[in-house]
Amino acid sequence: MENEFLFFIQEPLEFPLDESITVVNSLPEDKYIVANIKSDKIDRYAHEINYYIKNTKDSIANKIENIRTLYEARIVAYGLAQDIDYTQEVGKKVLIISGDKEDKLIEKLEQDGYVCATLHPDEINDINGHIGKLSVATTKLLRGDLQTDQIVWQNAPAFAMKQSGVYDPSVDGWDKVIDTLYKNSNIYHYKNYVHYDPNICQYNERILSETCGKCEEVCPTVAIVKIDEQKHLEFSDIDCHGCGGCVSVCPSGALDFTQMPRDALIEVASFYKNHKILLLPSGVEIDDVLLPKGVLPLGIDGRKYLHEAHFMTLLQKSGNAVIFYTDFVSKGTGDAIRIINEIFDRKYSKKAIYICQNKEELEKALSKAESIEECRFDFDDSGMRKRESFTYRLAHLVGDDNLGVVETGEHIHYGNIVINEDKCTLCMSCVGACNVAAFTAHPEDQTLKFNPSICTNCGYCEVVCPEDECLSIVYDKLALRPDYFTKNTMAQDELFACVECGVEFATKKSIEKIASMMIPRFGDNEAKIRTLYCCAECKPKVMLQAEMDQSNKENSNG
Repeated sequence: MENEFLFFIQEPLEFPLDESITVVNSLPEDKYIVANIKSDKIDRYAHEINYYIKNTKDSIANKIENIRTLYEARIVAYGLAQDIDYTQEVGKKVLIISGDKEDKLIEKLEQDGYVCATLHPDEINDINGHIGKLSVATTKLLRGDLQTDQIVWQNAPAFAMKQSGVYDPSVDGWDKVIDTLYKNSNIYHYKNYVHYDPNICQYNERILSETCGKCEEVCPTVAIVKIDEQKHLEFSDIDCHGCGGCVSVCPSGALDFTQMPRDALIEVASFYKNHKILLLPSGVEIDDVLLPKGVLPLGIDGRKYLHEAHFMTLLQKSGNAVIFYTDFVSKGTGDAIRIINEIFDRKYSKKAIYICQNKEELEKALSKAESIEECRFDFDDSGMRKRESFTYRLAHLVGDDNLGVVETGEHIHYGNIVINEDKCTLCMSCVGACNVAAFTAHPEDQTLKFNPSICTNCGYCEVVCPEDECLSIVYDKLALRPDYFTKNTMAQDELFACVECGVEFATKKSIEKIASMMIPRFGDNEAKIRTLYCCAECKPKVMLQAEMDQSNKENSNG
């Protein structure tokens, strides 16, 4: 059984740590879940702990309490993570693509047991597959494609760098490329960083029209590929870098980051009540910037997956501004921060989220970040979809106010629907097309209702609507008023009763529409015209009775 918390002393501490934390001054032999060092004996490296200890201005009592909090937050995230470890066998076949001779590299690799092949960049047509199973289409007369395990390509084009197992010395340097080759040989370790729910995906099986695909557009590798013929997404975990950019632009929440699923972040955010949160992504170097009292770092793996529901959760659970220290802001995360900052400025005249990309910006943000106690709101939104959680929280923030309209932008979409009720027959095609339940049918009062706050602006309802100029989309307008967050009645009708048996079987508008189309075709045939106003059971009876009456009439005249 793994121990939970380990602290490796790098410099003498001036205070004791909580008794739940094992303190050592040499690398551990046992396995631990959370520690302040990297080791093959550690499951989760909490890089934020060392930074907090070194830089915080908190009192000693608060330091002791907060260090334990950092460990506990990490282990909660670990317990709720959905990432799985995978391996891929990688042989020692290496393809070197260069316009120059690389004799020294080849000699070194061959001395270490590698089998090398060389090609000129002009001889490459395409690359497919992944590390350990790369297939190279060449202009040479080969029997099939060239198979290799890893590729070194000097000045590699962008398409090649999307494949796992391809390295460019002009970008990373020869020493790093060679180290990477050796490290990835034999057994290559990788994870699934993204969890996918096709049921609410705005691309999946939308055969009539392509209504999304943002995840593939922002993916820097070939980890996500659209299969347009079937409108399916294909995921390659081994090619995924784990950046999380696809998660931040997914409109419905069909994608989630496995190392910090949204439910995990909800639980972790509870540890940061009454603290200003400093988000510290792993792999981002941070300078020695002192932390004012009350600032607590939140270590995260990946820096591109954060979206509007994440930020709103952190803000409302902590009751404080959030500071995001990062070397890169993804498209979806950038839009989310802009939108939320605009909302908080309108409501509270305060800035909610600070983006810092250097020491000076971080110091400035730490001095300016305010408490936003008035925004605090806590409820159990675990299990809720991303969009419902965000808009439920936003509805609470808006309250009874009308704060105007916020433009959402290119990568995050909130909008509305306009329906011409005179033309709507309540066929409910839009309800069937909407896989996030923004449209709902209500047979109890024959209404079509719509909640604009959970609509993804995909436009598929407009595609399937059979009526001309009946339904239209209002794109990228997030209305900050109470009625935007509720089910609004878009159309209503009465049920039509069968003229034969009196059973209600359809709406009046639908019957009137069908009748207007078919009566001209039926001419003077009164029986056929009558069937238009009959239920399914009475239609054949009416036609059979008409045939019998006609037959009797002919016999009597015979």
